[in-house]
Amino acid sequence: MAQWGVVGFAHWFVALGFYTLVLTIVNAFGQLFQPDWTLPVVGGWLPYEMYIEFIGTGTTVGIVMLFVIRQLSLPRRPGRKSRFAGSNFGHAYFVDTVIFLIGVSVMVLRGLEGALHHAEYGPENYVSYGLTQLFDGMARPDLENLVYFFAMLKLGASFVWMITVSLKLDMSVAWHRMLAFPNIWFKRNADGSTALGALQPMTSGGKAIDFTDPGEDDVFGVSQVEQFSWKGLLDFSTCTECGRCQSQCPAWNTGKPLSPKLLIMSLRDHAHAKAPYLLAGGGKTMEGEEKASEEQLASVPAAALAEAERPLVGTVEDNGVIDPDVLWSCTTCGECVEQCPVDIEHVDHIVDMRRYQVMIESAFPSEAGTMLKNLEKKGNPWGLAKKQRLEWLKEVDFEVPVVGRDVEDLTEVEYLYWVGCAGALEDRAKKTTKAFAELLHIAGVKFAVMGGDEKCTGDSARRLGNEPLFQELGTENVMALNAAFGEELDDDGRATPESRKPRSAKKIVATCPHCLNTLGNEYPQLGGAYEVVHHTQLLQHLVDEGRLVPVTPVEGIITYHDPCYLGRHNKIYTPPREIIGKVPGLRNEEMHRHKERGFCCGAGGARMWMEERIGKRINNERVDEALSLNPDIVSTACPFCLVMLTDSVNGKKAAAESGSAAGVKPKESIQVVDVAQLLLDSVRTPADPEDPAGSAEADDVPEPEPVK
Repeated sequence: MAQWGVVGFAHWFVALGFYTLVLTIVNAFGQLFQPDWTLPVVGGWLPYEMYIEFIGTGTTVGIVMLFVIRQLSLPRRPGRKSRFAGSNFGHAYFVDTVIFLIGVSVMVLRGLEGALHHAEYGPENYVSYGLTQLFDGMARPDLENLVYFFAMLKLGASFVWMITVSLKLDMSVAWHRMLAFPNIWFKRNADGSTALGALQPMTSGGKAIDFTDPGEDDVFGVSQVEQFSWKGLLDFSTCTECGRCQSQCPAWNTGKPLSPKLLIMSLRDHAHAKAPYLLAGGGKTMEGEEKASEEQLASVPAAALAEAERPLVGTVEDNGVIDPDVLWSCTTCGECVEQCPVDIEHVDHIVDMRRYQVMIESAFPSEAGTMLKNLEKKGNPWGLAKKQRLEWLKEVDFEVPVVGRDVEDLTEVEYLYWVGCAGALEDRAKKTTKAFAELLHIAGVKFAVMGGDEKCTGDSARRLGNEPLFQELGTENVMALNAAFGEELDDDGRATPESRKPRSAKKIVATCPHCLNTLGNEYPQLGGAYEVVHHTQLLQHLVDEGRLVPVTPVEGIITYHDPCYLGRHNKIYTPPREIIGKVPGLRNEEMHRHKERGFCCGAGGARMWMEERIGKRINNERVDEALSLNPDIVSTACPFCLVMLTDSVNGKKAAAESGSAAGVKPKESIQVVDVAQLLLDSVRTPADPEDPAGSAEADDVPEPEPVK
């Protein structure tokens, strides 16, 4: 809540008042019979009286602030700027009104109590004394009647609240007050972190699916709302409809149909509408047959039966609950999960629905099918021959050891440099690969690369929903990595306990945040436990150690784009900025949306391989934000982001040349580069650019310390 200052401050008081002012309701019952009645034991106790003054005032002021904020954010403006667009305003106004009435009643009753007891100003009434003075001089019968009225008002509002929320189980803007704490407590990461980073393996009946020999009753993905886990159903019922997720979602902000808030609300409403049917024993088998008999379903309302016939994912014509365009607009950037104050796990639920669509229905964007075929046949999304993975080595003028060719295994070096598919095969990303390798060479870091037999980590396949393909690719990579690290393998390709190396001895550095995330966070699910760092982390360490010294100024204004899978998914924000800060001549300007609120480039969640046909292109939205700073350099630390941002900048340059450009035009000299390229340009001395290592010998450079 504290991420949004004013809202968080107001909500803190409202929430605390909701839970801790309950004794004032007990007090109100007594005041219906005896106007000057006080609670036994705590009534009149100074700490309690001071607390009620503090929280009662804070709750009343806080709910007024939240009401004003809601009015200022009403969806009256054109476009999609209001985070409350689509929220149920009737429910929200009901909740606001009840809390306001209770808060006002608490404070007015305290003022009346002071007047009845002729109280003097003191710490026990430091706020309500003003109301006491207002009522001072009134006849006692009038004061007592006012006590009766406000006690009844407080109790009446409380009972109306309890009755209403008991009858409206889908009023999650009210129910989140009861469900938020268990929902946060049962979040999937026990350390309290958000549900980002690794995706969870596919399960059926609470057990992970063995795709080499799946069970006959295994359910792949989610095709019916009852197939979500109980935590998923709890998520749906806990949504506050606050719209924080919606306001930050790159898809929603660029005119696409996906709103994380509306997605969760739709699933919630569908689950509650279908509940009578499910409670009567209804449901479909995998073959589509009805589980319950006609007699069992005879008492089910027609509306619930109709709801049960709706497909979970389907177009408007199909009367689907979730439109396919909603499902495939998600970039899995994680902004919705990051911003949600009650820890709803949107991305997990989206991927679960994608899994069924891909694996059972084969219903997904056609361009993604090409990517999947390339992964299956060639082991990389571009469908290029594996021998091309090492072609970039011919373009550098220093030796890069290759595992199995130049070094027997990785025990001879400190780092395995996982180049990745983009870094090895995509021309723009190859520049980052060569720059980083050269920086490691300059710093004297002993590293090696795989021999070309490695495959894509499977990030895009998994986030598209093809879990078996991810596990196939991942298992092969884990076997190759474990062998490269010099471990004896069992029949399943996993390291045997006797040969298992300590984590500190199995270091991997990656330039791609998607590879970083998969290798470090997801491969432990497949038997591969490695210490994986991002190249900006290692470079920052080398700069701090003085082994890389930026000396040549790189003049201009720079703005840095946070890759989602580096930032939100893995909480790496500082190293790239510290490297930029060490390069002389640069002036870093932050975009409006940066760090935790950084805006996606549009490539995550397998969107890299799908055409963007609805609304504004996400990369164009991000570049427009960057260009508003009039930068000379747009920098990032991810090959996917590099491609997306470069495409947008080049498109805008072409539009400017043709005279068709709208909005801010980019400078002719603007560059989109990786942080490693920037650092290399500064480390190289202008006197001898062809010999960046200078006269220093690699043997004279101290061994690098392990990256923490």
